[in-house]
Amino acid sequence: MKGFSMRVRFLSGCLGLLAWMGTQAVCAAPTLYAVNPFGNAGDAPGTFGLYALHPADGSVMASHTITVPSRTIIGANGLTMDPGTHVAYAIVRAQGVSGRLLVTLDLSTGVGTEVGNLGDNFSSIAFRADGQLLGVTGDGATVPETLYTIDKATATTALAVPLGNGADGEVIAYNPLTDELHHFSGNGTAIHERFPATAPYTPITPVSTGSREVFGAVWDPSQNRFYVTDIASELRTMAVDGTQGPLLGVMVNDLRGLILQLDQTLAFTPTPTAVAGMAPVGLVATAGPSTQPVVFSTPSASTICTVSGSQVTYVGPGTCTLVAEQAGDASYAAAPAVSVDVLVTAAPPASVSAQPVPTLGTWALGSLAGLLGVFGLRRQRTGA
Repeated sequence: MKGFSMRVRFLSGCLGLLAWMGTQAVCAAPTLYAVNPFGNAGDAPGTFGLYALHPADGSVMASHTITVPSRTIIGANGLTMDPGTHVAYAIVRAQGVSGRLLVTLDLSTGVGTEVGNLGDNFSSIAFRADGQLLGVTGDGATVPETLYTIDKATATTALAVPLGNGADGEVIAYNPLTDELHHFSGNGTAIHERFPATAPYTPITPVSTGSREVFGAVWDPSQNRFYVTDIASELRTMAVDGTQGPLLGVMVNDLRGLILQLDQTLAFTPTPTAVAGMAPVGLVATAGPSTQPVVFSTPSASTICTVSGSQVTYVGPGTCTLVAEQAGDASYAAAPAVSVDVLVTAAPPASVSAQPVPTLGTWALGSLAGLLGVFGLRRQRTGA
């Protein structure tokens, strides 16, 4: 098409869109996040507090020491993500502090912000779909093996239901398909049970028994299974009936409290024409499965194009770069950004319309004929 050029680019990887725009960004990829209950020194591969793991084999993608202002963190027991705000929460142990602290956690840095003291030795936390945080106390707590609701703004707890089955290790994980919590407890005999995630949190239904203590569990919506870690540092998947999949890998330590973020992509439908001064054009993209909307923008000069919401206005000639992005949520990482380069041409000059030939009225035509007649008569008399 004359006067129109378009180039589509998928900007993925560490030097993707933001690097191209002159800023830095962390790469988005399918990732399992887990915390270490046994240490937070960060002086050896298995002693960091927070890990980003590859879900295919449990290998370490990144590791961080957990830091909280004015606290010395010595380990972490639980980890989960708010499905509405996509903020990560963790249960941490702080040196010299009785009970365990609820903190929000930046998964890319390990930097935490204290919410409050949970008041007892909580071992696992999970969100249900409506954003309510729930937690279970460990076997060594003052009130052991008990489920509580937790105020995520204050860390205040309220009794939900005593659980009691099993022994060492208390882990809960939310199944969004059935709106249930799965509870894993015990070592020599590992109990797996499920119950409604809303009050009265009964009936509690036995699912299966095993021989290894579960350390962490999280739902994978792409497989409709849980990822689970255990006391042998092994990573596997588990069906809702307790059937375990094959060994995926052995991790650097017995890690707890899982968060899963899957990959997603979006498709950006390019604009079909670009002429300066044309009417604003609607931008269309096919979103990934994240609950977040697609956001359009442009780094180009405002003298070439501007973007407002999902519309682009072509202002003047030049290359207009349009960018589509979709943020991640509790289950999906941010989609790689897609950009479209459009060569905007100047509007054609206005055409000059032909001027109409003047016409003479009846009186003017008669006068002209008379004049021509007189002129002809004079020529005859003068012999001209």
